[in-house]
Amino acid sequence: MTSGSLIRATTSTAGAVATNGIYSFKGTGAYTSTSNAGLVDIGASATTAGTVVHITSSAAGQTATSLLYVEASGFTTGYTGDVVTLKSSSTTGDASVLALSSANTTDGQALKVTTAATTTNGKAIEVIAESLTTGTGILFAHTTSVIADGGSMVRLSDSGVAT
Repeated sequence: MTSGSLIRATTSTAGAVATNGIYSFKGTGAYTSTSNAGLVDIGASATTAGTVVHITSSAAGQTATSLLYVEASGFTTGYTGDVVTLKSSSTTGDASVLALSSANTTDGQALKVTTAATTTNGKAIEVIAESLTTGTGILFAHTTSVIADGGSMVRLSDSGVAT
C-alpha cells in the first residue's frame, strides 16, 4: 500500500458529544495481557521514516482541554506500574526519547508537573542516570541574549516549612 488508508472513518460532527466520543473502543472485562498487548495495539515493523501515530488538531476554536488525555483510575493502593512508559532502543545518533516543543509566549509551560505525592517516599520528579559517564545529567541551555529583569534560569520556591 503506497497511498490512501486501510481503514478510514470520518465524521462531520458539529454538535456537542456527551458520551463515548466520536470513535469509541471499550473493553469491559478484566483481561490479562501476556504479551503487553492491550485494548488497542498499534505497531509498525518496517518504518524507515515518518510517524507511527500522528495526532493533530487544526481547530483554532479549541482554547482548553487536551489533544491527548490519559487517566488511570480505579486503583488506590498497590499499583506498581507506570501510567505512561516511553522507551527507546537507539544506541547512537541524535535522538530523544521525549521531545517537547512549545510556542507559549506569556503564561504557558512546555512541561508542567503537578503532583499530590504527599507520602513519605513520593517524588514530583526523579532523574536516574545510572549509565552516565561523560555526558550531562541535567542541562538548562539558554540561547537568547538576556533574561528579563525578574526572570530566572532556575527558581526553587517553597511556601512551607523546609529543612
